[in-house]
Amino acid sequence: IGITLIELMVVLVVAAILVSIAYPVYQSQMQESRRKDGQRMLLEIMHAQQKFYSRNNTYTADLIGDLGFTDAGGGAVNSENQFYLITTQNCAGTPISECVDLLATAQGVQAVDGNLTYNSRNVKTPSSKW
Repeated sequence: IGITLIELMVVLVVAAILVSIAYPVYQSQMQESRRKDGQRMLLEIMHAQQKFYSRNNTYTADLIGDLGFTDAGGGAVNSENQFYLITTQNCAGTPISECVDLLATAQGVQAVDGNLTYNSRNVKTPSSKW
């Protein structure tokens, strides 16, 4: 029992088609998984911000000193797997005592997915990725 060259070529073409379909799906799933890393850290920091607010009647821009997170440089915090760098600022046109905005800047391979934001008014952007 032998295999002809044509049969081998058919098998290779079918395998190539399967790979061309499966690889983008795999990439998409990996990107979504890495996004969860950033979302999880945003939620954790916002939880700490809410606790800080309940004690001090203001939010804080100091994630390191006031909230106890580890400094990744310049007052920013890395997500657990370092796919996002989290920073904080006041919401547009509002003092930080009333509203805090967290920005998760995508890093490395995750950069193509874009940034995430979450503020103390429970606004999450881009909403399609939450």
